[in-house]
Amino acid sequence: MRLVERVQKQDLAAFEELYRLTRDEVARTLYHLVGKRSDMEDLIQETYLKLLKAVPRYKGNSRFRTFLYGVTANVALMHLRWWRRRREDTTGELPECISEGRDPEAVAQAAEASRLVQKALSRMSAKKRIVFVYHELCDMGPEEIAEATDTPYNTVRSRLHHARMEFTAAMRGLTGAEATP
Repeated sequence: MRLVERVQKQDLAAFEELYRLTRDEVARTLYHLVGKRSDMEDLIQETYLKLLKAVPRYKGNSRFRTFLYGVTANVALMHLRWWRRRREDTTGELPECISEGRDPEAVAQAAEASRLVQKALSRMSAKKRIVFVYHELCDMGPEEIAEATDTPYNTVRSRLHHARMEFTAAMRGLTGAEATP
């Protein structure tokens, strides 16, 4: 029996296995969608609670990954809407982990690149950010994104086009690079 079918039958061990297999991907996706947050663990837990409630509706017509990304997108959208109303400053930078055996300069460059990407993503609307992150960072096609977000295909393509332009402009602004003719 497939893992998802076992979860649908309320097999706790199967849900724990699904969590173990997908947690890092969900965490990475949420990070790209909502940015660095002190409540990231809460968002991950909320995603899996919503998934547990939603999994009986999964019919297997699409990939389970698409279904999981749909739940993740909904959690991210709800959080971003809540956060916008709250208007409280986010927690400052979380302490960096010490990376033994890695070149400190390379670690610093990677951290700076990640910070710039997150800053550029944070300038996009939530809907454009979701489409951009799912396409560019999660390797989902427009059809799969449309299904995961319950959005018309042409709307996804339009949002992706505009998100790419906004991301490129934001990165140019952040890095001081001039626009190419």
